[in-house]
Amino acid sequence: MLSYLKKKGILNSREIKQAFTHKSVNHDHYERLEFLGDSILGAVVSEFLYREVKGTDVGVIAKLKGYLVSKEVLFKIGVINSIASRMHLGSALKLKDVENNKKIISDVVESIVGAIYLLKGFAEAKKFVLTIYETDFEDVKSRKDFGDYKSELQIKVLGETGILPEYKVARTEGKEHSKVFYVDVILNAGLAGQGHGKTIKEAEQMAAQQAIENLLKEEKK
Repeated sequence: MLSYLKKKGILNSREIKQAFTHKSVNHDHYERLEFLGDSILGAVVSEFLYREVKGTDVGVIAKLKGYLVSKEVLFKIGVINSIASRMHLGSALKLKDVENNKKIISDVVESIVGAIYLLKGFAEAKKFVLTIYETDFEDVKSRKDFGDYKSELQIKVLGETGILPEYKVARTEGKEHSKVFYVDVILNAGLAGQGHGKTIKEAEQMAAQQAIENLLKEEKK
């Protein structure tokens, strides 16, 4: 991220400095830029999903967008790019106060998007978003089917909690040529569903289906 800003010749611009400035400092800080960046980020992510996610209803796309623009994903991006170490903080704040603060770090990432928009326009802001989201967007593009139970569970859980489901092979039964795989799916350190099948993939799909059914039952209570 920093190398991108440096390459574009804007790393030391007033707008980028403002994007890295916390409100504890007594001059322009990132909040107004974050407001602007949030809208631009949403537009870029929405366009990406419109173009890349085919054959599924808008509800699924909306949940996927909710995950991609969530503070969990933005915080991850901020940590990967060492955002906290670049920030200008007031005397009452220390680096340790902000480096694990998801709201602050995610807001700063959005403020940088806003600053780039003001400096270079929408096209350049879009390029920046595509750069920092490269891994996350590739993960989305690699999924060929958004209608299967594993994808449905992942989108549902990510949209609500920001935590990925974890699949574990609990045991296997039978001989090598006729094995049956038993798989557990874990959510928030708890067992959410179980499945079995002739392949791990088949067992995972069954476990995901059971997890979805269990979650829906909980929601109706």
